[in-house]
Amino acid sequence: MIKNIATAVTVLLPLSVHCEELKEVPAVRCTGGEVVDIQVEAGRVDIDGILSLNTRIYKVNGVSSVPGSTIVMKAGEVCHLNVTNNLIGEVCGSQHSNTYHCPDTTTLHTHGLHVSPFDDNIDTHVEPNGDYHTYTYTLPDYHLMGTHWYHAHHHGSTALQAQGGMAGILLMEPHDSYKLPSDLSKLYENPKIPPMMFNHINYNGSDAGAGGFFNIFSFFDQEGVVGQYDPVTVPLDLEWNEERVKETGKDFYVVNGQYNPTVTITAGDATLLRMSHAGDYKHLCLVLEGESAQYCTMTLLARDGVFHRTPYLTMSTIVMTQGTRVDLSIFCSSEAAGTTVRVSASENPPVNPSSVNTHSQHSVFEFSVKSKRPFQTVNPIPTSEAPLPSNLDSLMNVPAQKGGERGVDTITLGVALNLQGRGVNGQGFPGWQETDEQKRYAEEFCLDKVYELELTGGPANTFNPDGPVLSSGGFHPYHQHINHFQIYDGKDNTGMVMRDGEWRDIVPAWSEVGTVIRFKPVKYEGDVVLHCHLLQHEDSGMMALYKMKTCPSSSNATKSK
Repeated sequence: MIKNIATAVTVLLPLSVHCEELKEVPAVRCTGGEVVDIQVEAGRVDIDGILSLNTRIYKVNGVSSVPGSTIVMKAGEVCHLNVTNNLIGEVCGSQHSNTYHCPDTTTLHTHGLHVSPFDDNIDTHVEPNGDYHTYTYTLPDYHLMGTHWYHAHHHGSTALQAQGGMAGILLMEPHDSYKLPSDLSKLYENPKIPPMMFNHINYNGSDAGAGGFFNIFSFFDQEGVVGQYDPVTVPLDLEWNEERVKETGKDFYVVNGQYNPTVTITAGDATLLRMSHAGDYKHLCLVLEGESAQYCTMTLLARDGVFHRTPYLTMSTIVMTQGTRVDLSIFCSSEAAGTTVRVSASENPPVNPSSVNTHSQHSVFEFSVKSKRPFQTVNPIPTSEAPLPSNLDSLMNVPAQKGGERGVDTITLGVALNLQGRGVNGQGFPGWQETDEQKRYAEEFCLDKVYELELTGGPANTFNPDGPVLSSGGFHPYHQHINHFQIYDGKDNTGMVMRDGEWRDIVPAWSEVGTVIRFKPVKYEGDVVLHCHLLQHEDSGMMALYKMKTCPSSSNATKSK
């Protein structure tokens, strides 16, 4: 176990002082059938001079980093990601348990891609000691450009690996035939700020108020997660810089591995930010603060890789559920020139998915607003609407038919992420080996049909007429692989958390009142994963499978390989 760490490539992120300029994570292209090599190994990581520790990491095309290198794909092309597992540990095989297990077996999930579930297949088990697997992604021509991410996703060790550093941003470029309006293309084709990945560095030794440290459904800090495995194959060996800890504490957010970096922008110039929240523990509530914040606005362009309809929302606060991606433009007027605007993390935003599941920080990053130079070209705040492909045609006006025949018009289901029962609708994840379809699938859906689902996180032991929907208080971030869904009734009039009519792949299931979504599975048959994106909950059984299938009136399906 110690040998594994000693022989791995050590990752030493550049030491930065408070408010150092944001650094860009290394990037690789995976287009035109290229093969990107991803090595999984143990190494020692330095987190901005605050903390050094041992953890599991990605080395992409020979470059080790936390977060992992940004991977760029393109619609209509093929990408191969070859994952080799150099961790040293016990082979997991086909064992299944809704507990923390198999710490050194891994798999890869491309979070946000609309591809075959046989491409984005987490029923792959890349074992330690040199096992490998090549993931091939055949991207449809119509795939929308967008901001996504990738992360480890082996059931039983997802939180350990993804929150420990095995994650990175994934950018989708558009097909050559896709055209953005000019005010958007100016931002996306000439970005001035590197993509930003937020992570929650949480090694404070406890999580008081979240159900008790030894309650499996409390929000363990990362040290608590590591301690659930026996044996611990990659000991953390934490080393703190006590002087820096006086400033940061032992529970804080970082951006691209940096604590409170500076993002330089120009007054009067709309600047694109592409952000991904990879932190497992808490949702992230970003707020513009400081004396000059009144002169700055954020314009929300896209969430979860899908552009919004116009008019775009403008706001000073935005809430990112775990796993959410946000594209926005930041614009500060000339009154803010020469000043600094903080972006803090608030525990009490106007719309708060959970009072427990939040963390505050005085400054997550800062905007340094410089003056416009004479004759400098600046970008206006975008107002044009981006075209969406047909698989994202609005479903808002499709007539509802509660209790109707399955696959006809719409069907309403009660889908709850059940904390108390450690599962979905009272059932824990049955495992990949389950062959009884009644136990294997939470539901079956026909391709090319529209469905309406109600996601809840309400009180325990509640029932609906169509069957038991067990849940407990609090929200759970519902994530659905492969097919985005449309928010039909999100119970959020501000748009800070979600906006009716927007397309998402992850969203809070509101406690008791429910979140109503609609989706239309298209093109791809197969098993589609849904789960709570509090990844500790997913490891503990809050995961299930949908079966997507061709029905008599379905067409244009891509069948299993």
